[in-house]
Amino acid sequence: MKTVNLRWLSCLSLFAGLMISTNAHAVWTFGQSGVSTLANCTVPSGGTHASSGTPSTCVSGSSKVDTTTVSLSGYYVTNATNNAGLSSGTTWSTAPLMSYSGGQGINSDGTSDPNHAVDNNGKTEGVLLSFSSSVALTSIGTGYTASAYCKNNTTSAITFPSTGDVCPTGTTKQTKQTDNTTGIDISVFRWVDGSTTLTGKGASTMSGWQLVGNYGDIGVDTSNPYNLVNSTGLTSSYWLISAYNSGFAPTTGITETRGGLTNGDDYFKLFAAAGTTCATTLTNGKCGGSGSSVPEPASLALTSVALLSVAGLRRRSKSKQAA
Repeated sequence: MKTVNLRWLSCLSLFAGLMISTNAHAVWTFGQSGVSTLANCTVPSGGTHASSGTPSTCVSGSSKVDTTTVSLSGYYVTNATNNAGLSSGTTWSTAPLMSYSGGQGINSDGTSDPNHAVDNNGKTEGVLLSFSSSVALTSIGTGYTASAYCKNNTTSAITFPSTGDVCPTGTTKQTKQTDNTTGIDISVFRWVDGSTTLTGKGASTMSGWQLVGNYGDIGVDTSNPYNLVNSTGLTSSYWLISAYNSGFAPTTGITETRGGLTNGDDYFKLFAAAGTTCATTLTNGKCGGSGSSVPEPASLALTSVALLSVAGLRRRSKSKQAA
């Protein structure tokens, strides 16, 4: 009887040790007025939105993946002249979010179209995602994208601004294209240590944060998986999704770059985010329970004890058989 109980205890310990490293794929959608403690939910068949504007609830036909929630807040920094990077010494300030069917926008530079989107014209804006637990962000949904362009005053031919967001002589800068399929450029940061407060933080250094990637030529994408980011699977409880700015300093060995990147001509609305919620976070900043990642000490110890117990029971059983 004791042997049976020990076997059950060992199996349960092994199961618990493995479950500690269990991760779940989750989706949060932002096309609603509420942006606090949004639940991660399965997207209903034929639908696009899952998270409800009511805190910690899902829309009809959807269900929660786990208990990880996210809250959103808006921020901006000031650009240099002609949008050529960041203004010297600029720091992040808060800005109100605005809800649209295409997702969340920011109106630090006005509420007219397209300034009500998250953009990098005059100011570079970003949305801070504050999760209740560690998440490996995997893709970003955009429900609206637009880009500045230069329209020839005589022929109406379209070109794009040069470096510094300057249109050639004889052309006029237009604020957006109308087909809503224009590729835009974004930057993605993750918090790693120190204060999680973004207000007042220097944008050119981003102390305590890492620039995970600059991603160019992103179009409208409202189907999960969305525009792919963070290919190395880094995790954090705080992620900043910003319009691109060349003044953001890359993080050595971390920052990945994809597509063409330009300053001052990108406008988008943040529709959704998808990722892996982590039961554990490792010292290498990735979710537990995958590939060659090393488990955290607690889960490793529990699993090791269970394995040793099972091995001991097998040896005891063999000894009895030999006797």
